[in-house]
Amino acid sequence: MISIIGAGPSGNYLAYLLAKKNHTVHVYEDHKVIGAPIQCTGIITPELEKIIPLKKSFLTNKINQAKIYSPNGNSLHVRFAKEDFIVNRTKFDSHLADMARKAGAEYHLGKRFHENQGKKMKIGEEFIQTDILVGADGPFSRVAKSNNMWCDRKFVTGNQFTVEVDCEAKLVEFWLGIGLFGWLVPENESVARVGIVSYDQPDLYLQKLIDKRCPGAKILSKEPGAIPIYNPKQTLQKDFVYLIGDAATQVKATSYGGIVHGMKAAEVLSRDMKHYQKNCRREVGKDLYLSLLIRKAMDRFSEKNYNELVALFSQEKLKQVLETKSRDYPTKFILDLLVAEPRLLKFGKKLLF
Repeated sequence: MISIIGAGPSGNYLAYLLAKKNHTVHVYEDHKVIGAPIQCTGIITPELEKIIPLKKSFLTNKINQAKIYSPNGNSLHVRFAKEDFIVNRTKFDSHLADMARKAGAEYHLGKRFHENQGKKMKIGEEFIQTDILVGADGPFSRVAKSNNMWCDRKFVTGNQFTVEVDCEAKLVEFWLGIGLFGWLVPENESVARVGIVSYDQPDLYLQKLIDKRCPGAKILSKEPGAIPIYNPKQTLQKDFVYLIGDAATQVKATSYGGIVHGMKAAEVLSRDMKHYQKNCRREVGKDLYLSLLIRKAMDRFSEKNYNELVALFSQEKLKQVLETKSRDYPTKFILDLLVAEPRLLKFGKKLLF
């Protein structure tokens, strides 16, 4: 029996892949409703279509443009060659769970994993025997803690409001220098998800963005949450225990999105459990590590550096790279950027000084 703890995108997709191979799969989810509470911006790159077919049932909007603001008020306007997707996370997660159920996986909702002693798990008040245990249970993974796989992980905080605001339905906005960065992700022309990521003081930075972009906006909902920082030394497998998704810190540090990489890790795990850690470091970890290096450099940026960066990327030769290359895989475009504009190397020095 394979027990998956957590019914988020990574856990559900893994359950689907394993059940499709006729494994006996049980998914245990702490909450009684899959995909709730929402703690995600819900913007996913076109890479999603390479993993699963897109369904209108979970699609909220499609984005084909982005405007990136520097602290001095200048902006960079980018038009994507392929649209990004804005999803309803409750419906998206539920769709993946339905796929897994149809393939034969069994779901147990409102069932909290407390710990395991060897292959005996404590779920709620029950003790259940398993053969394989998978932690897909988010950034504060109990599976990781119970099996000495925590690995000194660190976090940033995401803080987001869904608000009523006038906006362009097909354009996402990013604001550099507010916290780590801020965003406005439209659901339509009058409702958007406005949020920030920061190491500290998330309420202060979010209010700063609200005051700048949509002062006095009516707040429809609030979605705060912790986001793990990718740890290249994270243990991904130990005996019969495996970690995927946020539980494995598989989040790209440039944008702090992790849905695509978590689902890719599920594919790697379902294909070859024995060599999961080695294969995952090669197939998923390289891009996550490069994203981490980019984030470490940007953590040392001044407002002047952000202003210079936006000015450089306003050149057509750099905009073209942003518009045509997948943001999920920086290993596939970083060289193109440096060849097009060698002056970008000056920002890399932030890693050294």
